[in-house]
Amino acid sequence: METVLKNIFLQSVESVRMKNLFQNQKCLQVNHTSGRLIVEINAGRCTTPHRVDITGKRCHLVGFGKAVYGMAAEVEAILGAHLVSGILSVPCGTVEKFKGTVQLNGRLEVCEGAKNNLPDDDALGTAIRVKEFASRLSNDDVLFVLISGGGSALLPLPAAPVSLEEKMQIIRMLVKCGATINELNTVRIAISSIKGGQLATTARKAHQIISLVISDIVGDPVDLIASGPTHVSNINYQKAANEIIDQYKLRGKLPKSVEEVLNRKFKDEEEIRMPNNHISIIANNSIAVEAALLDVKKADLHAICLSRTIEGDVEKLSEIYLQLLLAIKDYLHIDPNEENENLLRKKCESILKDLKYDGDFINNLIEALKENTKRGLCIVAGGETTVEIKGEGLGGRNQELTLHVLRKLLNHDECHELGEVAFLSAGTDGIDGPTSAAGAVGTLSGLKGCSTKCTLEDFLSTNNSYAFWRDFYPRGHIVTGHTGTNVMDIHILFLPFS
Repeated sequence: METVLKNIFLQSVESVRMKNLFQNQKCLQVNHTSGRLIVEINAGRCTTPHRVDITGKRCHLVGFGKAVYGMAAEVEAILGAHLVSGILSVPCGTVEKFKGTVQLNGRLEVCEGAKNNLPDDDALGTAIRVKEFASRLSNDDVLFVLISGGGSALLPLPAAPVSLEEKMQIIRMLVKCGATINELNTVRIAISSIKGGQLATTARKAHQIISLVISDIVGDPVDLIASGPTHVSNINYQKAANEIIDQYKLRGKLPKSVEEVLNRKFKDEEEIRMPNNHISIIANNSIAVEAALLDVKKADLHAICLSRTIEGDVEKLSEIYLQLLLAIKDYLHIDPNEENENLLRKKCESILKDLKYDGDFINNLIEALKENTKRGLCIVAGGETTVEIKGEGLGGRNQELTLHVLRKLLNHDECHELGEVAFLSAGTDGIDGPTSAAGAVGTLSGLKGCSTKCTLEDFLSTNNSYAFWRDFYPRGHIVTGHTGTNVMDIHILFLPFS
């Protein structure tokens, strides 16, 4: 099952690779109509795609994020000679990783930075150049902005007098407290001079600003993906950031420069009107989840979607997965009558009460259990979790979640005879924390063999899940390298019927 679940995950990643996305979803098309040159955005996903007349205009491109290198290659191929220049900010190692598979024709300057997904001086230098580039545009220019997850780290431009190190210091504090990605990006925006719509306002003289966004955040909030550099609004980010600082009791621990920026008076002005600014979500984790579900069915398993909006702490989420599986196992050991179906329904509703789950999940689960014609079922979910940092170990949310789930299952196996249960959690970007892994997959029997050689709690209590998978369960490690895409994480829980 380790191999089966890995292959399902890899197929879900394949569905959101750039070439497949642009071909299947028709993210961007150029049409010649009555002597005019018309760009269509999201023609494959919208009944009324956004259309822009770019006749006689110079097209430029800037991009930042883990997926924008491949995005840029597709946009460049579509626009052809109409694209004249641009700058990309991509993770370290991107060019070498895609050498020979992704080709750019030389019009775009590619800058690498943000090693281990952390802002650095290279990314800062690129952000300065991107903002200067945007400021020089005029009505003769159309600016395409490519945005994906990781864009915050690749476009760091703190508001003076905050230094890059001081900005990173406050973000590290929040991560250690278990802050969500939405909270992190809210604070990033509040202390930035390019995020929160400020890139768009810098380029406001352009004929059109067209942002193509790959979402890596639950709910696809365009104001928070890569910290919303082209989303213009009158939101008081300083106020929201201060509330987050107080929530995590960090007041008094901030660098003075950060305090100064957060305490600046917010100008409560009418929202800036920018009719030439269009933002389009061209991909999110729904595409990857649907691809995973399709591949589960091909493996002759029941495929059920739990949620596309998974959030929360990995330890708490692992308990939800455990209780859900135990409830299913209990149901399989009793008569499948209406009374027991209602009992399972109530149990699921109670277990999932703090989770945003698909409205049809419980009905689909019961139907699959009643049918019981396949060798088992896979519960698939997508989203992005958080980890509370307790130690100095090396790991990431996906490797830690898989270890948490399997450890809990191991503790209950003797009483419930769980069988060859398996669980996978992995990031579609191919990166899980500051490690070389995308995530991990394991089976109950596989973990039993490891638990005799080490103390699982030691790895979890120090956030050292990477070392566990590397040293004791290497076949469970999922290592893809940078995938060139990023639509959050995929979880797969396999339960055999026998």
